[in-house]
Amino acid sequence: MNYPTEVTDAVELIWGEGMLSPGGPEKVAEMLEDIDLSGGRVLDIGSGLGGVDVLLATKHCAAAVIGIDVEPHLIKSARDLAARKGLAGRVIFKLVAPGRLPFADASFDLVFSKDAMLHIADKPALYVEVLRVLKPGGWFIAADWLWSEGAAESGIVHEWLAESQSLSKFAFTTPAAALQALINAGFAELMITDLRHKLQEANRKEVALLEGPTLQKLAAIVGTEIAEGCLFNAKGRQAALDSGDLIPCHLRGRRPF
Repeated sequence: MNYPTEVTDAVELIWGEGMLSPGGPEKVAEMLEDIDLSGGRVLDIGSGLGGVDVLLATKHCAAAVIGIDVEPHLIKSARDLAARKGLAGRVIFKLVAPGRLPFADASFDLVFSKDAMLHIADKPALYVEVLRVLKPGGWFIAADWLWSEGAAESGIVHEWLAESQSLSKFAFTTPAAALQALINAGFAELMITDLRHKLQEANRKEVALLEGPTLQKLAAIVGTEIAEGCLFNAKGRQAALDSGDLIPCHLRGRRPF
C-alpha cells in the first residue's frame, strides 16, 4: 500500500481536500489551458482521493469522469468525496489492476493524470494504452515527475528515496525518454514542459509550512513519526529539485484524427 490512511490524512491537510499531490484547482487549470471539456468524457489515471476528478466535472464541465486506481481504500475515499459533492452519478471510480486499461478503443475525449505515473514502471506500454482508449483528436495531458540523465546515481536522490518504502518504488524516466516513448506510441502535437523552477518555489513554501506550527497540527492528527516523515520528504524533494536531478513536467499529446 503506497498511501495508508495516515499518509492521506497528512497530505490532505497540506495540499487540500481530495488531493494527494501539490497544487489544486490552479494546477489542474494550468494543465487544461486551451482545452474545452464541455460535454466530454474523461479518464483520470491514478485518481487517488478524487479531488482532481471533482474539479474536472465541476470547474471544467466534463460530462462524465472515470477515475481509476489500484488501491481499494483510495477508491472508497474518492467515492465518498464524489457522493458528498453530489456527483456520484457523474464522477465514478473503478478499482483496476496494473496493465491493460479496461476500456474499449476510442472511449474518451481526454485521458488525464496528475502526479500518478511515477508509480507506473512501464510507461511506454501505458502510453500505447492511453492512445488506444482516446478518441481520434482526443488529448492526453499529464503531470509526471521525471528526472535528469544520471539522476539514478545521484546521492541526493538516493538519500531522498531512502526515506520510505513507498518512495523507493517510484519509477522515473527522463524527459527525452518520455518524449521518444510518446512518439513511438503514435501521439501527435507533443509537448513536454519543464516545471522544475516553478515547483522549486512551491516546494519551498511546503517546507516552510511544515517547519512551522503546521507540523504540530499534523502530528496531532497522524502522529509525530508521520508528520516528521512528511517534512523529511519535502526537504529531500527540495534537494532533488535544487540539484536538477528531479524534473517535474507537463506532458501533452493528441491522438491523430
